[in-house]
Amino acid sequence: MAAAIDRAAQAAIAAGESPGLQVAVFKDGAPVLVKGYGSANLELNVPVTNNSVFRIGSVTKQFTAAALLKLQEEGKLSTNDKLSKYYPAYPRAADVTLAQMLHHTSGLHNYTDDELILKREAAVKLTTDEWVERFGRMPKTQDFEPGTRWHYSNTAYFLLGGVIEKVEGKPLAAVLAARFFGPLGMKQTALDDEQEIVPGRVAGYDADGPGKFKNAGLISMTIPGGAGAMRSSATDLVKWNAALFGGKVLKPASFQAMIAPGRLNDGTLSGTAMPKSEDAPPSEYGYALGITKIEGHTRIGHGGGIFGFNTSLQEFPDDHLTIAIIANGIGPKVGVGEVAKRIERIALGLPAK
Repeated sequence: MAAAIDRAAQAAIAAGESPGLQVAVFKDGAPVLVKGYGSANLELNVPVTNNSVFRIGSVTKQFTAAALLKLQEEGKLSTNDKLSKYYPAYPRAADVTLAQMLHHTSGLHNYTDDELILKREAAVKLTTDEWVERFGRMPKTQDFEPGTRWHYSNTAYFLLGGVIEKVEGKPLAAVLAARFFGPLGMKQTALDDEQEIVPGRVAGYDADGPGKFKNAGLISMTIPGGAGAMRSSATDLVKWNAALFGGKVLKPASFQAMIAPGRLNDGTLSGTAMPKSEDAPPSEYGYALGITKIEGHTRIGHGGGIFGFNTSLQEFPDDHLTIAIIANGIGPKVGVGEVAKRIERIALGLPAK
């Protein structure tokens, strides 16, 4: 298995699917393959190692969700709270619950879909409250009535990060470090700050196609916040999954809530309202975790995409299998998408497609 995964990763680099890759595959809690591939910096010709640090985009969301559930366990908030309890001035805040935000059924318009924000303001450094105020001034702030549909919303998770800050009285970076990164020994993981000097930091690349790399666009890590601002390594992400799925992060009831499919107001599963893709199996969405089956194998996890980087973190609980893959490239046919599928099938013992 390790040799086949190694060949798949090397082939992805050779095909220009990313300048570099970090791969960590664990079976029954033991490493099958943990290895870096390709270049961490095309200009300096630095190789990717197991200690290289990548931005992981929306994989951040499950840490935000877990922090909220910890606060609920401690009686400091409820996922049934209305957003207005924390951000009363935000449009429609009195109609939206934290649970709907976690499930992407809130209808809050996704700021990364706004025509101006990422094109003109992505590199602007603002506080959480300043970004919340800015998102509240988008021409469109609500896509549909809360609880009636499903649509991915970075705005919802950014706001949830802000809720955590208000309840804890400290920055989200400090909350996540104290609650998760420190206790779990995730030494390469943090809520990122683009100005910070980070040993092993990898350069990210946008791409117009395989092998057509260019330096990633500038982005302030204040804008993705609790929706996608983390940096980490594949090894650290495996540590996280071992703790999360091993019952060391949340109480059983909280974890079950996290992996329970969301529902709309009428009681139907939110997966019925999720976009369908011909090459992807039907899926459901819990709290920052997607749930699907790959030819009978349950898969629970999330992907992440941000300027220059692409991530996949997947758990196959029945197979006792964890797969973390991070790329420092993103674009059409560039990133972790195809190589992750190939590696998953190898690790599950399924024939190649």
